[in-house]
Amino acid sequence: MNRNLLLGITLVLLVLLAGCSRKELKVPLEDIGMVGTMAFDYMDEDQMKLTVAIPQYAPEAQQNTQIFSVSTDLVSNGIVEIEKLSDKKIVFNQLRVVLVNEEFARKGEIRKVIQHLYRNAEVGNKVLIAIVKDKAEGIIKGNYPDKPNINLYINDLLEPSINTAFNPNTNIHDFMYTITNPVTDTIIPYLEKRDDKIEIKGVAVFQGDHMHEVIKPEEALIVQALLGRKSLAPLHLDIHEGHGEEKLMIDLIESSIKMQSNKNIESPKLVIRLKIKGTLSEYKGAREYELNTIESISHLEKDVNKQLEVDITKFLDKLKNMDVDPSGLSEKFRMYYHGKWTTKKTREVIGKLQTEVHVETSIISTGTLK
Repeated sequence: MNRNLLLGITLVLLVLLAGCSRKELKVPLEDIGMVGTMAFDYMDEDQMKLTVAIPQYAPEAQQNTQIFSVSTDLVSNGIVEIEKLSDKKIVFNQLRVVLVNEEFARKGEIRKVIQHLYRNAEVGNKVLIAIVKDKAEGIIKGNYPDKPNINLYINDLLEPSINTAFNPNTNIHDFMYTITNPVTDTIIPYLEKRDDKIEIKGVAVFQGDHMHEVIKPEEALIVQALLGRKSLAPLHLDIHEGHGEEKLMIDLIESSIKMQSNKNIESPKLVIRLKIKGTLSEYKGAREYELNTIESISHLEKDVNKQLEVDITKFLDKLKNMDVDPSGLSEKFRMYYHGKWTTKKTREVIGKLQTEVHVETSIISTGTLK
């Protein structure tokens, strides 16, 4: 065959093939279902329930969100089944939140699904994760009269804010980092549906791949302080230092922390020095009419220091009994260890760890006292 003719035929075929490829890849926007929230519920050892919420942008749509649920053994199989139910191509470019029910997390199955999403090029690293007390499907399918868009509601709830600064705001990148890191345990916000509201009830602490326990917001606040978070959520404190029952709230808290270890993994000891500075936004107790001088505020600061030192020490003992390390305290010993550090060594250090806590509080102003 003539060489020029052969070259011409080849060029024509390449153009036609390229045109076909572009035609196949181009999908109209109205035919795309952009998943905003995914939920995983445990069914049995072989099956899980996958639920997705897809915002509807068409003016003629009767509902703001389209929801699909399927039973599946693999995430990818579940997506295929959902596409069979939907009239759209399912994509994950707009995925914002992944919900996992407590049973699924306690069974140690969460790592598999998050790892699958982490490897998906469509899914961003900043997708937030939360554990749900009962059924994650129930959160998505719940009725929230003043929150017409469930995707925005859950995403906004989990985003960082001053009043929920105890929330670790765990995304899939954070999860994969901590779940594979031998010196720290994973923490994820814990949600509960109450009537027509969703509430962050606490923080789920993991031991390895398994959810181990739920800690209260005030305990989770200590974890954030130990992790070095600069701005903390408002601190509610009950003081018992010789002035009867006192309750106070310290707001707009700035914190800094320093830790010094004895570098000995056989007999580990850690000295923790925490400084906090904030506004006394509310006080209730016997000293109500006394807190108007520098001297009286100074006495209150010392009592706050003592109470916080007691509370933090008790919480660290609780973590020690739970055999978990969400604050990465074992890192202060790993950095001086010559050799490979393992999760087993972290457990050994935490099990024997002695702590000495010092708190320095500065109240820079006072608010409502009653």
